[in-house]
Amino acid sequence: MSGTVRPGFLALMFSSTQYKMFNFMVSILLLLILSAVLEGAEYGYIVINTMSSIVFFLGVYAVGRSRRALVTLILLGLPWFFSEWAFTKSSRTIFTSMLFFIFVTATILEHILKTEEVTTDTLYGAVCVYLLLGIMWASIYGFLEYITPGAVFRGSDVGANTKLSTNELIYYSYTTLATIGYGDITSVTPVGRILSVLEAVFGQLYIAFLVARLISIYTTNALRGKG
Repeated sequence: MSGTVRPGFLALMFSSTQYKMFNFMVSILLLLILSAVLEGAEYGYIVINTMSSIVFFLGVYAVGRSRRALVTLILLGLPWFFSEWAFTKSSRTIFTSMLFFIFVTATILEHILKTEEVTTDTLYGAVCVYLLLGIMWASIYGFLEYITPGAVFRGSDVGANTKLSTNELIYYSYTTLATIGYGDITSVTPVGRILSVLEAVFGQLYIAFLVARLISIYTTNALRGKG
């Protein structure tokens, strides 16, 4: 008696298009965790850069639904990808990485808002957008810090030319997005402050609009089912 062989969970997860957003979400979470744990560790940059590369490829795979989107993602993401491995960061590569995350976030958000059915892919995509919002704003702060050091810095005892590390920018971004605001890292310039306010407002509005949208889709589908 011969039976069908069912693929394992990992094989199914990486081969099926149904898990695009799930894979992307997990890769982002792993990148955030590894970046914090391995910062300053010997050869830690290899693991972090490898994870960044995985995020890049899974982001392109998840969002590249059309040829135009795929080309845009590659053009914006490749400079960031190569600069991470070649350690040649510049204002241009930081700017393109910022545009890459903005484009990925906006594309997934557009997909969520236009969907007519709430699926697991939709929910994973919604989580991806929230995680990407933190990284997107951190890249904006990073670009701002690169061209004008001191726009965002820790406390009042740090020099005006002190640059924050990537992890510090990510930390500041997520505490602002979630409106936690511990106060250990603050913005002291008008541009930095208005960007921080916009991120906090955007984070709250996203959750409100997301819940409203999901409820609207669920209610509409339920009414159609009754009809």
